[in-house]
Amino acid sequence: MARTRSVLVVVGSGPDGERGWLGLRTALALGVAGFDVTVWLTGPGALFGQRLDARSWLGGDPGADVDGLIDDLDARVLVDERSTSDGEAASPPPRRTGIHVAGTADYRSAASAAELVLAF
Repeated sequence: MARTRSVLVVVGSGPDGERGWLGLRTALALGVAGFDVTVWLTGPGALFGQRLDARSWLGGDPGADVDGLIDDLDARVLVDERSTSDGEAASPPPRRTGIHVAGTADYRSAASAAELVLAF
């Protein structure tokens, strides 16, 4: 039995542009190709972990890609805990189902276990 290769896709660009979405699409393609995928959402990219509608300016739904990673490919999708602080918000914005808040140690573990690391 062939060993599954692992990949870490770091998405640091948010939904205000196409770079972060390209990272999500790349993660999907690698998952379909048989890679074991972990996605790290950080900085503005952490917004992909929230329920938001970016279709009006992206012409599509990156949230569907995040859901596909989790539901269809069993990918691990982690959001950097440093990127989830909500300042003075009374309650944090709703997070997509299947997204896990993770710290620096989790990132280091995922990066050291990955055979390939891509950043967007």
